[in-house]
Amino acid sequence: EIVYSEHRLKYPMKRVGPKGSYEFERITWDEAYNIIVENLSRIKLESGPEAVAIYTGRGAQELSLCDMFQPKEVAVSSASNILFPFGSPNTMGVGALCYVSLHMIAPHVTMGRMQINMFTDIENAEMIVVWGTNLTTDSPSVDMLRLEAAAQRGADIVVIDPRRTETAVRTNAQWVPIRPGTDGALALSMIEVMIEEDLYDEDFAENWCHGFEALTTYVQHFRPEVAETITGVPADTIRDLAHRICHATGACLLMYTGLEYSN
Repeated sequence: EIVYSEHRLKYPMKRVGPKGSYEFERITWDEAYNIIVENLSRIKLESGPEAVAIYTGRGAQELSLCDMFQPKEVAVSSASNILFPFGSPNTMGVGALCYVSLHMIAPHVTMGRMQINMFTDIENAEMIVVWGTNLTTDSPSVDMLRLEAAAQRGADIVVIDPRRTETAVRTNAQWVPIRPGTDGALALSMIEVMIEEDLYDEDFAENWCHGFEALTTYVQHFRPEVAETITGVPADTIRDLAHRICHATGACLLMYTGLEYSN
């Protein structure tokens, strides 16, 4: 999509009308460079370099940008390095919504490491749940090759997503469509089934988990029949997923930002 989409921007566009009017005109690259440099220089002169910040997001193969621009042994946002020579360390981004809670805070609290430092054992998993991510559009999409290899050896693959993604099609996975924003309710309902039917490791829960009793009480509000009305996922499907995950000889989860957008 980044390369071949008919909606891709192929040249600089300068706004010529008021904000929100979508009135733009095409300009040359040299004109765009000059406008950017003039405004950055003006702000730096008037307010100092730290008055400038950069906002980064998805869709630009930023892992590749990290490889190109990131200082050695320094983990920073890929694009923020561009402002370092300018004199500004300031960067903002979508991390509060689509990265920090899922890949940094939750794993660090529960397992002591960020998710990017952990390895999903796709090769040895009997069941693989792809939840809230489309591996064909990842940046880079290295896990898709591993998932396709797992599909070829007969792994049980489930894709939970509002859309029937290319990942589901290419791996011939079971597609579980879900109402957007209700992933959390589905997860809680599956936990309810696991607890209600004693499908979990009681010794682990007793000796290594904090707040398990509170969780047990809370998930009772999300029995499969209730979760079905919230998520659109049939109650029988919710129970079946919980059973298959618990009975599989090795199950792993592949997820990214989609699961965080739960209301």
